[in-house]
Amino acid sequence: MNYTSYLKLLEPLQEQLSGVYSTATLVISILLLLWVINFVVGFISKIYTFGKSVGGFYRSFIHRYIRIFIYSIFNLIPKKNKALS
Repeated sequence: MNYTSYLKLLEPLQEQLSGVYSTATLVISILLLLWVINFVVGFISKIYTFGKSVGGFYRSFIHRYIRIFIYSIFNLIPKKNKALS
C-alpha cells in the first residue's frame, strides 16, 4: 500500500484546520488582551477606593494630631532673623 496517495487526500482538511487554528489563536489573543486590560482597570479602581478610604480616615481622625506634632518640631528649630543681621 502506498500511503502518500492517502496523505494527498488529507491536504484540504489540513488547510482547513490550519485556518481554524489561526482564527482560534487570534480569538484567544484578543480575549487574553481584554482580560489583562480588565485586570489592570480593576486593580487601579480597587487601589483608588482603598486610597480614598484611608485618606478620608487620616484626614478626619489623625491629621490634626500629626499637624500639631510637625508644627512643634519646626518651632524647636531656631529661625534666623534677617532683620537683626
